[in-house]
Amino acid sequence: MIPKRPPTSFSQRHWRHALWVGLFVATGFGLFLSSWRRALGPWFPAVQTIHEWGGIIYALALLGWSARFYPWPAPVGRTQPAFTRWALFFLVLLCVSGVALFIGPSWTRSIATVVHGASAAGLVIWVLTHLLTHRPTPLSRATPSSRRRALHWILATVATAPFVIALPNLLMMLSGRIFQQGRTQGALPGFVPYTVIDGYPQFTPQTWRLWVDSPVKRTYRLDELQHMPPTSRRLNFECVTGWAVNGVQVEGIDLLHFLESVGWQPEHTPWVLFFSGDGVYTESLSAEQIHQYQPLLVYAMDGQPLAASQGYPLRLLVPGMYGYKSLKWLVRIAFSPHDQLGYWEQRGYPQNAYWGSYHGF
Repeated sequence: MIPKRPPTSFSQRHWRHALWVGLFVATGFGLFLSSWRRALGPWFPAVQTIHEWGGIIYALALLGWSARFYPWPAPVGRTQPAFTRWALFFLVLLCVSGVALFIGPSWTRSIATVVHGASAAGLVIWVLTHLLTHRPTPLSRATPSSRRRALHWILATVATAPFVIALPNLLMMLSGRIFQQGRTQGALPGFVPYTVIDGYPQFTPQTWRLWVDSPVKRTYRLDELQHMPPTSRRLNFECVTGWAVNGVQVEGIDLLHFLESVGWQPEHTPWVLFFSGDGVYTESLSAEQIHQYQPLLVYAMDGQPLAASQGYPLRLLVPGMYGYKSLKWLVRIAFSPHDQLGYWEQRGYPQNAYWGSYHGF
């Protein structure tokens, strides 16, 4: 007869949950906050995969589908204390909103973005409250077991500190979406602006120029571009992290027509390179991609000049591709016989970033 395995102790189950939840919150902050995204560097795709697939597995365990393997940490025979029920509430919200980020129309995904971020913020606040209300016995009166609990408490507090420090940034982004009609630094409703630097490049019509490395190198002022034949389209935006915004009216000039006007010869230089005014971000498109996706050089959205957070005064916009291909604060265009991988392609993202092309690490 095979002996029964002794039940896992409450402490073991408690810390098992704490470690897993901490991992998902950490990876989630890495996906949502620009400063954390930059710190991830080439590990970003792996972190996104861990967050998404690990979250799915954890959600199934949380719902009780694998209760024997991963039971909820409540002492046997006791009901859940109030603080545990709050934790479960936030975790269920995170799981449900996380799934909603990738299904349904853009308006539900926009709501899911806010709910997901707010749930993470609520969970961090709950953890901080939990730690403060469960401070260990002073070491002067501690027993060996209470000393271990004190050490665990100290480690948990130190691990929570980065999330508490980042919490104001998360709440500021969420408040911008809720109380300012979804606007963050002037962004249109529904958008979550990301940068790879701190803040946004600042340009004025007087200081900004677009440099084009065509056979005859020259620069363009913003008013010169605005006097070219305009193109207006209603397009959808989709971010690789899940959120989407549909039906945005954009105005600019057709990229292909512009490149032909400056003497681009795709048979000799089939790759077009784009450089951002932030000094870091780059992108590239092939001649085939330009003909297929019909990108634009955009200077207005919904009848207004671009906001600073959305690329003022000029950005690239590639319909049908994930947002990371639509470079902001465009200042230079060059041509090359070979591809030069863009910022996120160097970090594992696909070069041909059509919607549905990215499936994680």
